[in-house]
Amino acid sequence: MKVYQKNLYKNLLYIRKVQEEIIKRYHPADKMKCPMHFCIGQEIGPSAIEPFLKSYDTILSHHRSHGYFLANKGSLKEMISEFYGKSSGTNGGLAGSQELSCTKTNFYSGTILSGAFAMATGDAFSKIYKKTNNFTVTVIGDGGMEEGICAETLNIAVLYNLPILFICENNGYSTHTGLKQRAEYKKVSKRIKGYNLESHIFNSNDPEKLYFLLKKLTAKIRITKKPIFLEIMTYRFNGHVGPEGDDHYNYRSKKEINLWKRKDPIVNYRNKLLKKFKNKFINFENKTISKLNKEIDDAFKFAERSKFPNEYKKFNYQNTYSKIVKTFFKNDIDFENEQDSHKPMPY
Repeated sequence: MKVYQKNLYKNLLYIRKVQEEIIKRYHPADKMKCPMHFCIGQEIGPSAIEPFLKSYDTILSHHRSHGYFLANKGSLKEMISEFYGKSSGTNGGLAGSQELSCTKTNFYSGTILSGAFAMATGDAFSKIYKKTNNFTVTVIGDGGMEEGICAETLNIAVLYNLPILFICENNGYSTHTGLKQRAEYKKVSKRIKGYNLESHIFNSNDPEKLYFLLKKLTAKIRITKKPIFLEIMTYRFNGHVGPEGDDHYNYRSKKEINLWKRKDPIVNYRNKLLKKFKNKFINFENKTISKLNKEIDDAFKFAERSKFPNEYKKFNYQNTYSKIVKTFFKNDIDFENEQDSHKPMPY
């Protein structure tokens, strides 16, 4: 096996296993209080770009960010601690999953929908201003691309020749609303042709193909200092937000879900490597899984042992929140889980 193949498969497994373990441990312990947007099924993007990120490159991600955080060399221990609300977390336990950020690795996520996408222009401009050889990666979903601020962002990026790799992960849904219910197009990149912006569509379950495409695109951005748009056709196997699933809302068919699961990049890539390398691959996989399981378990133990922020003990709703927020917390809407707060039908 070649080094890039080992690394690529390891990345895919790493991100998938971390997500699965968080879901497994979320209940019934209920020690992770924040809602989470998992990327199971969408690991191909962060796994393929990881080798091409250098120090001082920046990632500005959407809220389905765990994979890109880990791909950007973010600390798993600090990420899990953040979800536990501990002071050892990336943001001192105050941000949770949706606003997960890490200044040490130049990683930022969340903000108002599509906000991170827009912030990429300022970050990329700073790289030009400081004359560095770095670039900015910003990740968005197909739903986020419908925000008006995206049009302004793309226009400025082209106008000022900013070194940005725009990645749109098109999983076909904006929460529970399908793309065909929101627009006439199936591919988001069709909307951006008027900006004279180089764009690519990746519609494959082969991680190696995306690896080589990203190798080419990231190298080109470093040389030309010009933006490129990449749309990755993908699919999330989990619910919109969790850890609970949301398929009982019947907003997507079982046939569609099963179709995409048969195209699972991890399963298909594993079969490809197993067929080609056989016992060598099995030995590599066993060692990799053993190391990853220990690393993941150690991260949870670290989070459990860590302390809450000092201010936690002083936290008081009555003194901290305004009358408006106090009223909100006293309302009659009581959601049993995170999915209930995203129901596709009126409450």
